[in-house]
Amino acid sequence: MTAKKVFGSVAMMALAALTFAQTIDKDPSTKQEVLDKMSSLIERNAYVPGVDFDQWPKFLEKVKPDLDKAKTDEEFAGAINTALHEFGFSHIALETPRDGDIFRNGTTVGIGITSQLTEDGVLVIRVVPGAPADKAGFKPGDVIVEVEGEKPKGIAKIIGPEGTDVHMKVKHADGKVQAYTLKRAKFSTVRPEELEWVDDQTAHLSIYTFATGYNPRHVDDLMNQASRAHNLILDLRDNGGGAVLNLQHMLGYFLPPDAVIGTFVNKDMYQAYQDAHKGDKIEAKDVAAWSKDQRDFWFDQIRPSHVKAPRFQGRLVVLVNGGSGSASEIAAAALRDDANAEIVGQKSAGAVLVSVIVPATHGFMLQYPLSDYITSNGVRLEGNGITPDIVSSEARVRLPGQPDEAIEKAREYFAKVKSPAGIGI
Repeated sequence: MTAKKVFGSVAMMALAALTFAQTIDKDPSTKQEVLDKMSSLIERNAYVPGVDFDQWPKFLEKVKPDLDKAKTDEEFAGAINTALHEFGFSHIALETPRDGDIFRNGTTVGIGITSQLTEDGVLVIRVVPGAPADKAGFKPGDVIVEVEGEKPKGIAKIIGPEGTDVHMKVKHADGKVQAYTLKRAKFSTVRPEELEWVDDQTAHLSIYTFATGYNPRHVDDLMNQASRAHNLILDLRDNGGGAVLNLQHMLGYFLPPDAVIGTFVNKDMYQAYQDAHKGDKIEAKDVAAWSKDQRDFWFDQIRPSHVKAPRFQGRLVVLVNGGSGSASEIAAAALRDDANAEIVGQKSAGAVLVSVIVPATHGFMLQYPLSDYITSNGVRLEGNGITPDIVSSEARVRLPGQPDEAIEKAREYFAKVKSPAGIGI
């Protein structure tokens, strides 16, 4: 298979410093250079069946006033992405130099928390192990109520350059308010996969990404542990996607390596179908079905990888929500279609195109699509998403130790269905 990757939105929003100089602010003339480069890439290479990329200049003209006013990388990229949004599909975006560095290296600078703004302040959802907040004793559920003497309205005053101090007050679960001075430092944005036992028969495996940070060896170890479970809850909530190779690796624990889970419909395949069916109305699902018997497109049929341990033989539930995109949606669809998995949660993002992320000069990175994706059952996921078999409410904030309705719905499902033969714990 060629080096095709599926990318989605990044679910983890770590508090990070603006460690890059503002390219646009430093030299406004770079705007046109970035525009020229990305326009060339889109017009030459981007592809989605049925989409007219010649519309790009018209979309760009609509945001020209905002582009002219943009004084920072973030403002410039925001205006560009407003124009790109006009195409009406996923996986096309301009990333700032800072965001591109985080994506490539899996590190950033800050205090090391995942957070959410609430009426009381900045709620700590997760603390990154070894980061400044962790060393200071921050815990999920803590609320940052003051930053530099003011109630925070977001993360603007928390972020900053590496090595600088930030002063804050934090309200803990017991109601105690404590003052802290933290020194901003570099930390990893990668969140390792986690396995926990819900009960003596049920394992809960969380896969947070298929992009940078997915660790096949770690997943091997966790699946070896999970192999003794009667029931497995595969949690793909807020997993925005990643590389096809990582998706194939994980699916290898549930499906045989010769199983075709779907098809990438690219420009060459579409053109070949068009040449063979002149005059016919062309739909991506028909192209995908036709390609399965065409030797030239064998590598566009997606199959699981060979893995080191035996395939999981128990009952399977997959959790998804609105943050589950791209490779996560491919996984959920394949496991429902071919491994009899039950899908629990909320409807997924419907963001499933094959894309690449390439340099667009001056540190900016452009993501654009190359192929569509059709499931083994002929379903287009882009714009449609995965509708769960069992709907569960989505907590505004999921904190460790708090009730999780999706987990409980999965356990209720397991209690109602029979165990597959031949497994034990």
